[in-house]
Amino acid sequence: MSAEGEQRPPRSRAGSYVMLLPLVYMAVVGAWLVHTGNWPTADQVALALFFAAVVAGRGLGFLRDWSPFVLLILAYEALRGFADTLDKRVNVWFPVDVDRALFFGHLPTNILQDHLWTPGHFHWYDYVAAYMHTTYFIVPLAFAFCLWLWNRRMYFRFVTSYLLLSYAGFVTYLLFPVAPPWWASRAGDIPHVDTILGTVLSQHVQSHPIELAYRFFNANPVAAMPSLHAAFPTLVWLVCWKLWPRWGWALVVYPAAMALSVVYMGEHYVADVIAGWAYGASAFALVWVVPERWPGLRSRGPVRRTWARVPAPVKGLLATLIAD
Repeated sequence: MSAEGEQRPPRSRAGSYVMLLPLVYMAVVGAWLVHTGNWPTADQVALALFFAAVVAGRGLGFLRDWSPFVLLILAYEALRGFADTLDKRVNVWFPVDVDRALFFGHLPTNILQDHLWTPGHFHWYDYVAAYMHTTYFIVPLAFAFCLWLWNRRMYFRFVTSYLLLSYAGFVTYLLFPVAPPWWASRAGDIPHVDTILGTVLSQHVQSHPIELAYRFFNANPVAAMPSLHAAFPTLVWLVCWKLWPRWGWALVVYPAAMALSVVYMGEHYVADVIAGWAYGASAFALVWVVPERWPGLRSRGPVRRTWARVPAPVKGLLATLIAD
C-alpha cells in the first residue's frame, strides 16, 4: 500500500511524542474505566480527549472540529438502540451455519471456551479479552485525535470513513438483525455459551457508574452482524498502513486480537467478524482509495456522464476528500 502524495507525520522525537502520548493517555483512561466497571462510551472518551485538547492549548479547535463528529456518533447509537424494535424477526441460524461450515461442524466460541474458560477463575487472557472489547470506542477515537493533532485533513478523512462504517452497520442491523452466540445459547439454539465479558466486568462494578448521554439509549442485543468490534480495528489498521506503510502493517495484530476476543467471549460468531472485516475494508476503500483514483475514473465515458449529474455540494465534498 502506498501513501504517495500524503503528508508524512513529523519525524522528530517531539513529533513522535505528539502521536504517542494521546494513545498512552487513552490507554490509561480506558483501563481506569474498565477497572471501575464503567463501560467506555463515545461521550466519555470524547470528554477525556477534550481535556487533553485543553492541555494542548487547542480546546476551542476541538469543540469546532469534534462536536459534529461526536453528535453524529451519538445519533448513530440512539438509532441503533431502537433498530431491533422495528423488526421482530431475529436471524439465529445464518451465522451458526456459516461457522459450522467453516469449522467442520463445530462453533469456534464453544471450542475456545471449552479449552480456555474456567468458570469461577479468571486467567490473565480473560482480562485482556475484556479490555480488548472495551477498546471499541477508545482506540478509533484516540487515533482520530492523533490525526487531528497532526493533520486536520487526515482527521476529517478518517471520521468520514468512521461514520460511513457506523451508519452502514446501522442499516444492516435494521434490515438483517442477527443474534450473537450468547443470545442463541440462552434461547437453547446452540450449546451453552458463558458471557465472559459481563462476568469479568461485574467484578468491578461501582454502585454509581458514570453515565452521560448513554443513559438515554437502549442497547440492541441483535446487532451482531457485521461486528463493528471487528470493523473499526480493521479501519484503523488499514489507515495506519496507508499513512505509515513501513510499520503500519504490523498493527494487523489489533484486529486479529479483537476478533479472537469477541469470538472467545461469545459476543460474535466468526461470520460476524468476517462481515466486520469486509465492512471496514469497504469504508476504507470508499474514502481512502477511490477518491484518489477518481480523477482518472472520471475521465471515462459512463463515469463522466454520471459525474455531470452529481450535485455541486457533493462534488465539493469529494474534492475536499481528494485534495491533500
